[in-house]
Amino acid sequence: MGAVAGQLCYNRDMIFELLRWWYVTGWLEAVHRIGSWAKGVERTFSLSLLFRTLFAPWRRIVTIGGKGIDAQMHAALDNLVSRSIGFVIRFVVIIAALVTTMVAMTAGIVMAALWPFLPLLILYFAFRGIAG
Repeated sequence: MGAVAGQLCYNRDMIFELLRWWYVTGWLEAVHRIGSWAKGVERTFSLSLLFRTLFAPWRRIVTIGGKGIDAQMHAALDNLVSRSIGFVIRFVVIIAALVTTMVAMTAGIVMAALWPFLPLLILYFAFRGIAG
């Protein structure tokens, strides 16, 4: 009977350890993930680089003007178009990055808010599955 009692004590300790991890350490990790997801989006889109190069020419396409006035005007127009395209594309990517950051943060907040209730949801759905 001593081995059975020892096994029950061991199982009880494991359950309490799981609950302690779930409601303390795991929950804190879920909250910290919110910031890491936002940082991951920033690294993926490289927002600092996009803001620094917002008015840079697209694909570094730069036309050097010639000697005549019409060649210089043509080069200026080419450069203006290249910078405009670069601005529009970078601006759209910045907006996409901001939207993605908001979605990641919202998902992280929802996950952190639901974290304590997940074990209860598992029990509820298991009961519903068995009871029908």
